[in-house]
Amino acid sequence: MRATIPSRVVNRKSYNQAFASKFLFKSFSRLFIAVSCLLAFHSIQAQETNSPFSFLGIGEVYNGGTAVNSMSGGLGVASSNGIYVNTLNPAMLARNRYTVFEMGVNTEIKAMQDSRQRSNTYNGTLGPVILALPASPRWTLALGLMPYSTVNYKTLTSRKLNVVGTDSTILTYNGEGGLNKAIISNGVRVSKNMYVGLETSYLFGVINRDITTQNLSDGQNYQVKSFNRSNYSSVHFKLGYAWRPKISKEYFLNIGATAELSQNIGIKNLKGFNTYDASGITLINADTLSNPNGSITLPANYKFGISLEKPGKLLVSLDYSTTKWTGYKSLEGDNDGLKNAYTVAVGAEYIPKFDAISGYFNHVMYRVGANYTQSPYTYNGNEAAKDMSFSVGVSLPLRTISYVNIAYVRGKRGVLSTNGLEEQYSKIVVGFSLGDFYWFRKPKID
Repeated sequence: MRATIPSRVVNRKSYNQAFASKFLFKSFSRLFIAVSCLLAFHSIQAQETNSPFSFLGIGEVYNGGTAVNSMSGGLGVASSNGIYVNTLNPAMLARNRYTVFEMGVNTEIKAMQDSRQRSNTYNGTLGPVILALPASPRWTLALGLMPYSTVNYKTLTSRKLNVVGTDSTILTYNGEGGLNKAIISNGVRVSKNMYVGLETSYLFGVINRDITTQNLSDGQNYQVKSFNRSNYSSVHFKLGYAWRPKISKEYFLNIGATAELSQNIGIKNLKGFNTYDASGITLINADTLSNPNGSITLPANYKFGISLEKPGKLLVSLDYSTTKWTGYKSLEGDNDGLKNAYTVAVGAEYIPKFDAISGYFNHVMYRVGANYTQSPYTYNGNEAAKDMSFSVGVSLPLRTISYVNIAYVRGKRGVLSTNGLEEQYSKIVVGFSLGDFYWFRKPKID
């Protein structure tokens, strides 16, 4: 007698694939959260200063890229393979035909040297967290949260109250905080090889700056701290364009560009002072001096990129960007001495054999890049610092279109003899591109 098989059974292969995808996503999400918490805790415990350059403007502005971009010198305006999310050019999102979730962690070790001293610092921060969702065959939507700028510095100086006296006043300059942005980005394919994009973001954040004066001449050693707390919020826009003609049987030419026009961002300020005892703990007196509100003007930024691509094998890219920091205006209408900046980046991506049936390392993506930046930052009235870096990295496949992305960046910003400050840094950026053909697909029923 033959057993009766039910007419509706779950297709085990589809079910197992969907279950594996969900399990993979949950596992790496938990790992990411754990690592992020450890880095944040370590950063709070160990980090005393990041960079005196972040004293200017709204701090050091993040380039907006992920670990994949960090491997290739920070470029990506005209490069995308549809596997990772392009956060630099919204037009390139249209090449993502499958759901992809990206997240990352940035770590940095920096050695700083000025005319008086040398210090080493450590910093750990979160990178972009972004989800790309194909809404139609021509349109991809992305939602995300990423850092925009960082302020983190602490410097001390001493002064004499009279010519023949000893150092009797200690001044401490401290700043921390930064801006973040929540984005809704859209990429649309308008023709066979032409794409356009729009990124709408909400900028928000708090920056705290204070100056503490400790008078040692009168025997009381009390401390007076003047503080400035600034809350920022505004909507920001970025336009993107890409063109991808086929120039031979195997090669494509990618041309991309983005534009962020000069835009205002609202600011609410709170200024005042606190007086403490010699320990700096017990509050003796406090007063609010002013509460001015208004806006600052962010500079225009333009990026252009070109790349030669052999899909699934080779990609060689060149990016150029410029930011008109002379157009920056603070709440008081000052420029803060910022200079116009530009960046040139070159990079390459190589995949041994993307369509190979077996062999793990056939599917590994190798990347290398170099970056030269004329920064907008000056120190003590010297020339604007130049930033030069070299980067390498790999994308290690997990399954289907999910990868662990690991980038190493080594660089130097400023020259002690020219800029008065020199920074040498090493960065390790780890990111996860979690995508799958079976995400958000229900198990099939036979």
